[in-house]
Amino acid sequence: MEREKEFRKFSQKRPRWLENARWQNSGDKVIVKVSRSDWIASLLRRITSRTVYRQIELDEIGSFVWNLCDGSHTVADIAEALQKRYQLSRREAFASLAEFLSQLQRKGLINFEEAKEK
Repeated sequence: MEREKEFRKFSQKRPRWLENARWQNSGDKVIVKVSRSDWIASLLRRITSRTVYRQIELDEIGSFVWNLCDGSHTVADIAEALQKRYQLSRREAFASLAEFLSQLQRKGLINFEEAKEK
């Protein structure tokens, strides 16, 4: 019961790109720039006084999801769009989506806005 309640709460959250996330559409793919934090990046930052980025090219599905992380779509909306577009089961769509969004959040690229009360 508690797990179902948490699932419902998560499915109503709205993923949104963080303002400092740098990205661009390149054809049907999205390229996201992630700030590097390794020792080489630290050294280069000291020398050049600029942030060093690593580029990540998202695949077709990742790009599709990324473009829907605009704060106006809930996790449930995105999962439903995945189901329809890629003929996934509800379980597959939610499991894959939850993992992908979690990775984006850990990298500091998105956050989740709570659903607005009606």
